[in-house]
Amino acid sequence: MKNLLARGGVEFLAVFLGIGLSLWIDGNSKKNDLKVQKNEVYGLIEKQTEELIAYSALRLIQYDRQIKRGKILIDQWNTFDRDTLSNKGEFIRDIWYSISNGFYPDFSTYETLMNSGQINLIDFEIIKMLGRLYSSMDDINEVQKKEKEWRDFIENRLMIEHADYFSNYDLPLDLFEFFELTKSDVVIYAHLKSIFSIHRTRRDRVKSFEQDLLTIMDRLSN
Repeated sequence: MKNLLARGGVEFLAVFLGIGLSLWIDGNSKKNDLKVQKNEVYGLIEKQTEELIAYSALRLIQYDRQIKRGKILIDQWNTFDRDTLSNKGEFIRDIWYSISNGFYPDFSTYETLMNSGQINLIDFEIIKMLGRLYSSMDDINEVQKKEKEWRDFIENRLMIEHADYFSNYDLPLDLFEFFELTKSDVVIYAHLKSIFSIHRTRRDRVKSFEQDLLTIMDRLSN
């Protein structure tokens, strides 16, 4: 009888230890899985941040050139000579193409991590910094929307108030020919000058965006 009880006690203890060991292994496995997921999320955020920094730097180079060319046109409005341009097409693209010149950073990684909830695996301060960065696009989009509205206004004014010129010229290829023929139209000049002011505002906001990215990268590296 005693041997039977002893055997039962040993079997119970073995089962108990087996369950405990299984739970311990399961707990460690979950911790390891969480650590792996956390490292993956940090890696994804770091990669996206690097890509956004590179994209912003390229756009800032373009915007500095855009501002310089816009200033040349406005300052020389009455004397501007299109024949002196080394690359007329590039000049026109810089000052006139609102959509292709826009600032459209890729936030797809951040948005995916937000939707899945995995963003919560990283440092809360970084989450807040990313949230502020994402929200700052509202200010940039606001000026880009205004730029497009005013550019479209100039184009519509040319078509309505100066329609006769379209028999010999086309937009945007002959943009400077249109400007030369409509120099006396102060409405076109005023809107064009305002567009170039918007270009400076966008450049400043994108520069701030870039600085925020560098701060985030510094935080990720520490």
